[in-house]
Amino acid sequence: SHQGSVAGSALEKAAAWMLACTEALADIARSPDARDALSIMHDSSTKSADELSSLNSLGIGFPCKMGDYDECSAATALLTSAGLGSVKEVQMCVLGLLGKSGLPRPEGGGLGGLCLPTSCGPEHLQSEHFRKFLEETLQSDMGLTDIGERYLTNLKDTVELSDATSAAFTCGSHAFKPDNLSVLVAALTIVLLFLLAMSTVTEYWFPRLHQQLGKLGPAFSARRNLNRLFDTGRRRSEFRCLDGLRALSMGWVVLGHELAFEGTIGYINPFAVFPPTGALSGWLAQILFSSRYAVDTFFFISGFLVFYSATNYLNDDASGTKNQIDGQWVLGYTLKRWLRLTPTYMFSILLWWKIAPLLGSGPLWFHWKTSVGLCDDFWWTNPLYINNLVPFGQGEGRTCFFHGWYLANDFQFYLITPLFLLTYQRSRKWAAALIVFIVCSSTVAAFLAAKSSGWSAADLDGAAVAEYDRFGYIMPYFRIPAYLIGILLAMAWLTFHPKLTAQAQMDQMVPGMREKPRQGRIDPFMATVIETLALSLLLLCVFGGIDADQYKPCAYTMWPQGRVACGSGPEWDTTERAAYASLVKPTWSVGLALLCWVAFQGQAGIVGWLLNHDAWVVPARLSFGMYLLHPLIINVWFQKQTQFFRWSTVDFMLRFFGVLTGTYIASIVLYLALESPCGYLLKHLRSAPGKRNGAPISLPDPGELSSLLKKAEEQIPGERGMLHKKHSLYHSVEVTTEGTK
Repeated sequence: SHQGSVAGSALEKAAAWMLACTEALADIARSPDARDALSIMHDSSTKSADELSSLNSLGIGFPCKMGDYDECSAATALLTSAGLGSVKEVQMCVLGLLGKSGLPRPEGGGLGGLCLPTSCGPEHLQSEHFRKFLEETLQSDMGLTDIGERYLTNLKDTVELSDATSAAFTCGSHAFKPDNLSVLVAALTIVLLFLLAMSTVTEYWFPRLHQQLGKLGPAFSARRNLNRLFDTGRRRSEFRCLDGLRALSMGWVVLGHELAFEGTIGYINPFAVFPPTGALSGWLAQILFSSRYAVDTFFFISGFLVFYSATNYLNDDASGTKNQIDGQWVLGYTLKRWLRLTPTYMFSILLWWKIAPLLGSGPLWFHWKTSVGLCDDFWWTNPLYINNLVPFGQGEGRTCFFHGWYLANDFQFYLITPLFLLTYQRSRKWAAALIVFIVCSSTVAAFLAAKSSGWSAADLDGAAVAEYDRFGYIMPYFRIPAYLIGILLAMAWLTFHPKLTAQAQMDQMVPGMREKPRQGRIDPFMATVIETLALSLLLLCVFGGIDADQYKPCAYTMWPQGRVACGSGPEWDTTERAAYASLVKPTWSVGLALLCWVAFQGQAGIVGWLLNHDAWVVPARLSFGMYLLHPLIINVWFQKQTQFFRWSTVDFMLRFFGVLTGTYIASIVLYLALESPCGYLLKHLRSAPGKRNGAPISLPDPGELSSLLKKAEEQIPGERGMLHKKHSLYHSVEVTTEGTK
């Protein structure tokens, strides 16, 4: 009897749960007073009979529709005036954003939208009791109004469309409420902005109070940080092209992510976007698909700079002895990197996790639930820089702060760099051989894994791309070739590049002095050959995969080698897909290395002029913050949409420049409020005055410095007095202290 009473109670609860929805629908469909509100609800809903008739007519997916969210919201006020007790508010329920499994629907986009009472949710619309209610109500004489009958008929058609397509409903505005951690993050943000404002104001109007702030004063000074950010005279001349590569690659990343996010949300005209009829089947679209190589550019630059700077430090015998790689050095080397990256990195994660979800709502805002849930479970993997490995095999889309996989890989590569430094100290030939061996081994392993598992790096290959993303794309053992090729370039430069002359050393030591143009050290014809080869390799990587993008995209559950022709299936076999997935990244990195080799020596022609331009200095310095923040800006903007996108090339590019501009501005604020202050405080924490990395340095006395400045001015015709005008004696000593020598 006890079991019977429990079962009866459960049935009563189930009946009551369903009754709230069905009563609301019946009342609104019968009441003449609700006619105006119901007219708006019906008009804002899509007409699913049209969708049913087009179910088999489109070869590349269904038109992406989700009703008129804003018009539906306007019905709430009319329902209130109608005085119906069972219906207080309405909400938009969108069909097709998710499948019934709870995962995004393979075809993407949406199939329709219904404006419903808030008492009706996805669980009601997908229940058998609800279907029976609709059938019985429409067949019986319940005094339905004409608009009520049309509304319920359309509702019935939409439910049938859900069954026919295995699509699920998502309902409501999906708004988030702040929790305690959200309040703490907001408070931390306010504190940082307050320190920035206070330091800047006191520096100008209250200098004594500014001095009392100690290190916090200059650390948060907007004047100091902006001067440092926009100072284009602090660069090593031979490596200026790296600024251009970094800045252009950052823009490329934003471009690729914009397309990815738009495609995830959906288009109302997919036939104009996707192959075989859309814009993405053309040659220029390969620039969008190839944006993933920008990450390899970052790895390449990181490998070069880390190895080059570490080698210079280890070979610096200003104190009379060379620095050695030991446990203490490795600990300081690791801790310095962790402290330099982690504060800005974790603050950006907190903004993504606890602040961004509070900034909007709408029918597409439910995507944030996945992002927030992943950070709830796995946020701790990010400060440990293991988020590309834990949880294993989930791909970048199933990790907290999904694009943080790059930083995890980069930090892991940084940790093993001392191995190559130590080998390089012992034998340069063995160090180069070790790197070549690892690059080749990684490439071969990637090829074998891709061939055996059917992976593909072609973006439209559905399940093959999803598997590659899970087990190949973010894994360090497959991504390390670009980093190692950067190290190999550093080894070659350190080995074959002649030592700087004494005049060049003096020019670097004196602030504001630019190096004189150096004569090329390669035969001009050979430099042209190297540059041509480099550009050919880079262009091959960008446009070489166009054959894979001429057929309709595979759904993420479809394989390109399946029975239905999609993706690269008609053009490439498994071996070709494996070769593309494994060879293109090392090829790209080799092309970069060859281009940098001639650019470092001033022999890269117009390409070198473009990459060396001072316009790239500031974006390059902001690239860390831009990389961290751009997905947040894209998500907040795009997921607040109440309609799917309409593709046009002009609209796409305008959205791109909007995202890029917003990211640029946000990264400046992040740089001023956190990134630069943390770098300043870290520098002063790890070194005492008069020390450089623990090694004593000798500062010139005022007489020697004056003589040095006079000699420098004499050797720069036409710029006499420039040094004394722009730099005080104190500033000259300060820069000499922080300089390379």
